[in-house]
Amino acid sequence: MIRRLRRASADVSEWRMTTAHRTALALLAAAPLLAGCEDGGIIDQLLPERGFTVASTSMEPTLPRGTRITAERVTPDEVARADILVVRDQRGESYVFRVIGLPGDTIELREGVPVVNGTAAEQASRGTYTVAGDEEDEVPFPAETMTRLSETLPGSDARHDILDLRETEVDNFGPVTLGKSEYFLLGDNRDNAADSRFGPEPVGLGIVRSEQILRRVILPADADKR
Repeated sequence: MIRRLRRASADVSEWRMTTAHRTALALLAAAPLLAGCEDGGIIDQLLPERGFTVASTSMEPTLPRGTRITAERVTPDEVARADILVVRDQRGESYVFRVIGLPGDTIELREGVPVVNGTAAEQASRGTYTVAGDEEDEVPFPAETMTRLSETLPGSDARHDILDLRETEVDNFGPVTLGKSEYFLLGDNRDNAADSRFGPEPVGLGIVRSEQILRRVILPADADKR
Protein backbone atom coordinates (compact mmCIF):
# COMPACT_ATOMS: atom_id res chain seq x y z
CA MET A 1 0.00 0.00 0.00
CA ILE A 2 2.83 2.44 0.84
CA ARG A 3 4.40 1.91 -2.57
CA ARG A 4 1.04 2.58 -4.21
CA LEU A 5 0.52 5.73 -2.15
CA ARG A 6 3.93 7.19 -2.94
CA ARG A 7 2.85 7.74 -6.52
CA ALA A 8 -0.37 9.38 -5.32
CA SER A 9 1.32 11.89 -3.03
CA ALA A 10 2.46 14.82 -5.20
CA ASP A 11 -0.79 15.54 -6.94
CA VAL A 12 -0.36 18.79 -8.85
CA SER A 13 2.58 20.40 -10.58
CA GLU A 14 3.46 23.27 -12.87
CA TRP A 15 1.39 26.31 -13.60
CA ARG A 16 0.36 27.67 -16.92
CA MET A 17 0.52 31.40 -17.59
CA THR A 18 -2.54 33.10 -19.04
CA THR A 19 -2.70 36.72 -20.23
CA ALA A 20 -3.81 37.72 -16.72
CA HIS A 21 -0.80 35.94 -15.23
CA ARG A 22 1.61 37.72 -17.60
CA THR A 23 0.04 41.07 -16.78
CA ALA A 24 0.39 40.50 -13.05
CA LEU A 25 4.01 39.42 -13.45
CA ALA A 26 4.80 42.41 -15.65
CA LEU A 27 3.43 44.81 -13.04
CA LEU A 28 5.62 43.19 -10.41
CA ALA A 29 8.72 42.63 -12.52
CA ALA A 30 10.69 45.47 -10.94
CA ALA A 31 10.05 44.29 -7.39
CA PRO A 32 12.00 41.51 -5.59
CA LEU A 33 8.90 39.30 -5.31
CA LEU A 34 9.68 36.37 -7.58
CA ALA A 35 10.52 34.19 -4.58
CA GLY A 36 6.83 34.43 -3.72
CA CYS A 37 5.77 32.73 -6.96
CA GLU A 38 5.16 29.37 -5.25
CA ASP A 39 1.66 28.26 -4.22
CA GLY A 40 0.28 30.77 -1.76
CA GLY A 41 3.08 33.29 -2.44
CA ILE A 42 2.57 36.99 -3.07
CA ILE A 43 2.22 36.72 -6.85
CA ASP A 44 -0.01 33.68 -6.55
CA GLN A 45 -2.36 35.57 -4.24
CA LEU A 46 -2.82 38.28 -6.89
CA LEU A 47 -3.97 35.86 -9.58
CA PRO A 48 -7.72 35.15 -9.63
CA GLU A 49 -7.09 31.88 -11.45
CA ARG A 50 -4.08 29.63 -11.85
CA GLY A 51 -3.29 26.58 -13.94
CA PHE A 52 -1.95 23.25 -12.69
CA THR A 53 -1.17 19.85 -14.17
CA VAL A 54 -2.49 16.80 -12.29
CA ALA A 55 0.56 14.66 -11.56
CA SER A 56 -0.96 11.46 -10.16
CA THR A 57 -3.88 9.08 -10.66
CA SER A 58 -5.50 9.79 -7.28
CA MET A 59 -8.38 11.85 -8.72
CA GLU A 60 -9.29 9.56 -11.62
CA PRO A 61 -11.74 9.24 -13.29
CA THR A 62 -12.64 12.90 -12.69
CA LEU A 63 -9.15 14.30 -13.30
CA PRO A 64 -6.90 11.80 -15.13
CA ARG A 65 -3.16 12.07 -14.69
CA GLY A 66 -1.78 14.78 -16.97
CA THR A 67 -5.01 16.80 -17.03
CA ARG A 68 -4.52 20.57 -17.07
CA ILE A 69 -6.85 22.25 -14.61
CA THR A 70 -7.66 25.80 -13.62
CA ALA A 71 -8.13 26.66 -9.95
CA GLU A 72 -9.62 29.81 -8.47
CA ARG A 73 -8.96 31.65 -5.24
CA VAL A 74 -11.31 30.55 -2.46
CA THR A 75 -11.77 31.41 1.20
CA PRO A 76 -12.49 28.65 3.75
CA ASP A 77 -16.08 29.84 4.30
CA GLU A 78 -16.74 29.45 0.56
CA VAL A 79 -15.74 25.77 0.52
CA ALA A 80 -18.63 23.33 0.04
CA ARG A 81 -18.87 19.57 0.36
CA ALA A 82 -17.81 17.80 -2.86
CA ASP A 83 -15.64 20.74 -3.99
CA ILE A 84 -12.23 19.79 -5.35
CA LEU A 85 -9.44 21.74 -3.68
CA VAL A 86 -5.75 22.34 -4.22
CA VAL A 87 -4.17 22.18 -0.77
CA ARG A 88 -0.67 22.18 0.66
CA ASP A 89 0.57 19.49 3.02
CA GLN A 90 3.00 19.91 5.91
CA ARG A 91 5.95 19.19 3.62
CA GLY A 92 4.98 22.00 1.23
CA GLU A 93 3.72 19.70 -1.53
CA SER A 94 0.47 20.45 -3.37
CA TYR A 95 -2.41 17.96 -3.54
CA VAL A 96 -5.75 17.96 -5.32
CA PHE A 97 -8.58 16.11 -3.51
CA ARG A 98 -12.34 16.24 -2.97
CA VAL A 99 -13.95 17.69 0.17
CA ILE A 100 -15.88 15.09 2.14
CA GLY A 101 -16.01 16.65 5.60
CA LEU A 102 -16.46 20.27 6.70
CA PRO A 103 -15.67 21.83 10.09
CA GLY A 104 -17.70 20.19 12.86
CA ASP A 105 -18.61 17.10 10.82
CA THR A 106 -18.14 13.55 12.08
CA ILE A 107 -16.65 11.46 9.28
CA GLU A 108 -16.12 7.74 8.82
CA LEU A 109 -15.82 5.19 6.02
CA ARG A 110 -17.75 1.92 6.16
CA GLU A 111 -16.73 -0.66 3.56
CA GLY A 112 -15.58 2.16 1.28
CA VAL A 113 -18.68 4.34 1.69
CA PRO A 114 -18.22 7.81 3.26
CA VAL A 115 -20.55 8.46 6.20
CA VAL A 116 -21.14 12.10 7.16
CA ASN A 117 -22.79 12.81 10.49
CA GLY A 118 -24.34 9.34 10.46
CA THR A 119 -25.66 9.49 6.88
CA ALA A 120 -24.03 7.33 4.21
CA ALA A 121 -23.22 8.58 0.72
CA GLU A 122 -25.26 7.15 -2.14
CA GLN A 123 -23.28 4.97 -4.55
CA ALA A 124 -24.31 3.12 -7.72
CA SER A 125 -22.36 1.05 -10.22
CA ARG A 126 -21.35 2.59 -13.54
CA GLY A 127 -19.34 -0.26 -15.03
CA THR A 128 -15.55 -0.29 -15.10
CA TYR A 129 -12.70 2.11 -15.75
CA THR A 130 -9.06 1.42 -16.60
CA VAL A 131 -6.34 3.61 -15.13
CA ALA A 132 -3.37 3.72 -17.50
CA GLY A 133 -0.09 2.37 -16.16
CA ASP A 134 3.37 3.93 -16.38
CA GLU A 135 6.38 1.63 -16.37
CA GLU A 136 8.74 4.62 -16.59
CA ASP A 137 7.43 6.34 -13.46
CA GLU A 138 9.71 6.75 -10.43
CA VAL A 139 7.53 4.03 -8.88
CA PRO A 140 6.41 2.00 -11.96
CA PHE A 141 2.83 0.75 -11.93
CA PRO A 142 0.74 -1.34 -14.35
CA ALA A 143 -2.65 -0.47 -15.82
CA GLU A 144 -5.53 -1.38 -13.50
CA THR A 145 -9.20 -1.94 -14.30
CA MET A 146 -11.48 -0.90 -11.45
CA THR A 147 -15.15 -0.69 -10.59
CA ARG A 148 -16.60 2.72 -11.43
CA LEU A 149 -19.27 4.10 -9.09
CA SER A 150 -21.34 7.26 -9.06
CA GLU A 151 -21.43 8.92 -5.66
CA THR A 152 -23.55 11.64 -4.05
CA LEU A 153 -22.41 12.91 -0.67
CA PRO A 154 -24.88 13.73 2.13
CA GLY A 155 -25.83 17.40 1.99
CA SER A 156 -24.70 17.78 -1.63
CA ASP A 157 -26.66 17.69 -4.88
CA ALA A 158 -23.53 17.16 -6.96
CA ARG A 159 -22.86 13.69 -8.34
CA HIS A 160 -19.33 12.55 -9.15
CA ASP A 161 -17.66 9.27 -10.08
CA ILE A 162 -15.18 7.34 -7.98
CA LEU A 163 -13.09 4.19 -8.47
CA ASP A 164 -12.97 1.08 -6.27
CA LEU A 165 -10.17 -1.42 -6.86
CA ARG A 166 -11.02 -4.06 -4.27
CA GLU A 167 -11.55 -4.47 -0.55
CA THR A 168 -8.58 -2.83 1.20
CA GLU A 169 -7.50 -1.96 4.72
CA VAL A 170 -8.50 1.69 4.21
CA ASP A 171 -12.13 0.95 3.29
CA ASN A 172 -12.98 1.43 6.97
CA PHE A 173 -11.88 4.55 8.83
CA GLY A 174 -12.89 6.60 11.86
CA PRO A 175 -15.11 8.02 13.07
CA VAL A 176 -13.33 11.34 13.53
CA THR A 177 -14.92 14.68 14.43
CA LEU A 178 -13.41 17.70 12.70
CA GLY A 179 -12.45 20.87 14.53
CA LYS A 180 -13.75 24.32 13.63
CA SER A 181 -11.03 24.91 11.01
CA GLU A 182 -10.57 21.32 9.76
CA TYR A 183 -11.54 19.56 6.53
CA PHE A 184 -11.48 15.89 5.46
CA LEU A 185 -10.53 15.19 1.83
CA LEU A 186 -10.53 12.00 -0.25
CA GLY A 187 -9.25 11.09 -3.68
CA ASP A 188 -11.81 9.86 -6.21
CA ASN A 189 -9.48 6.91 -6.91
CA ARG A 190 -10.23 5.69 -3.41
CA ASP A 191 -7.73 2.84 -3.15
CA ASN A 192 -4.88 4.84 -4.68
CA ALA A 193 -4.92 8.17 -2.85
CA ALA A 194 -2.71 9.45 -0.01
CA ASP A 195 -5.54 11.59 1.34
CA SER A 196 -6.92 12.56 4.77
CA ARG A 197 -7.08 8.91 5.86
CA PHE A 198 -3.28 8.94 6.09
CA GLY A 199 -1.15 11.11 8.35
CA PRO A 200 1.68 13.28 7.00
CA GLU A 201 4.22 10.56 7.76
CA PRO A 202 5.29 8.90 5.62
CA VAL A 203 3.26 10.06 2.61
CA GLY A 204 -0.27 11.13 3.52
CA LEU A 205 -2.14 14.44 3.59
CA GLY A 206 -3.86 14.11 6.94
CA ILE A 207 -6.68 16.33 8.18
CA VAL A 208 -6.53 19.68 6.36
CA ARG A 209 -6.63 22.98 8.21
CA SER A 210 -8.08 26.12 6.64
CA GLU A 211 -4.66 27.75 6.17
CA GLN A 212 -3.60 24.82 3.95
CA ILE A 213 -6.32 25.55 1.37
CA LEU A 214 -4.85 27.19 -1.74
CA ARG A 215 -7.44 27.03 -4.52
CA ARG A 216 -10.73 25.47 -5.68
CA VAL A 217 -10.66 23.57 -8.97
CA ILE A 218 -12.89 24.75 -11.81
CA LEU A 219 -13.91 21.45 -13.38
CA PRO A 220 -13.33 21.00 -17.13
CA ALA A 221 -16.57 21.03 -19.16
CA ASP A 222 -16.11 17.38 -20.13
CA ALA A 223 -15.24 16.10 -16.64
CA ASP A 224 -18.53 14.20 -16.23
CA LYS A 225 -18.16 12.52 -19.65
CA ARG A 226 -14.86 10.75 -18.99
